[in-house]
Amino acid sequence: DAPIEEQNDDHVEDPNDHGIQREYYCCNDPQEICRTGQYTLALSRKVISDHFGRNKACTRQIKSWPLMCRKHYQRATYNNKVWQLRKLELIVEQFDAIESQIPGTKYTVGLKKSEDERLNTFSRKLAMGKTEAEAESAVAPGASKSFEAPIKLLRELEKGLGKNKTIEEVKETVDTIEHMVHLDDTAKVPSIEFLPQIGKDGQPFTYGAPVPKARKSTKKTGSRVSKKGGIQK
Repeated sequence: DAPIEEQNDDHVEDPNDHGIQREYYCCNDPQEICRTGQYTLALSRKVISDHFGRNKACTRQIKSWPLMCRKHYQRATYNNKVWQLRKLELIVEQFDAIESQIPGTKYTVGLKKSEDERLNTFSRKLAMGKTEAEAESAVAPGASKSFEAPIKLLRELEKGLGKNKTIEEVKETVDTIEHMVHLDDTAKVPSIEFLPQIGKDGQPFTYGAPVPKARKSTKKTGSRVSKKGGIQK
């Protein structure tokens, strides 16, 4: 049988699955098994890896990812609000999967460069004496192809940005986004990354933590005192 891709164990078993070879489980609906016929990894998609650094070295340390078949992914994006909320659920589940694999993992949370620049521009405008409305107008989402989040949401997320964020803190950040999606204050999940702080050795680390010093090995030398009591050179 083909190997099942290691994933978050949230799928249901189906007695009608006998004889079907699945290389992964589609995460479209944890309560209903996928029947699209797209069961090979070549027809799957990592749906939230972009929020965890995608192909960065720290991200490649993570073994378990939610995957979705292409057909369900295309259908999911038709109902934008439902899909955005499902995506947030998967992000939270991924935090738990990472914690299960590497307990104590902390995160560096950051916005996409262009969104970070918008937030900085807004802050500079306020510092220059502009009103909130004027500053907001200066960084209003443009007609670009890529989604730009409302500045109100970026400001709410600002306190959750930075290094050494715990799992509780990153979940709180996701809660903030979910709340604003429910209220229709944002149409999509913003371009935000939760980079797991995992070293090349597969162990979690904390920025600024003291690095244990390696114990120096002392070379054992013979006595410089001769048998007659003189000092040897």
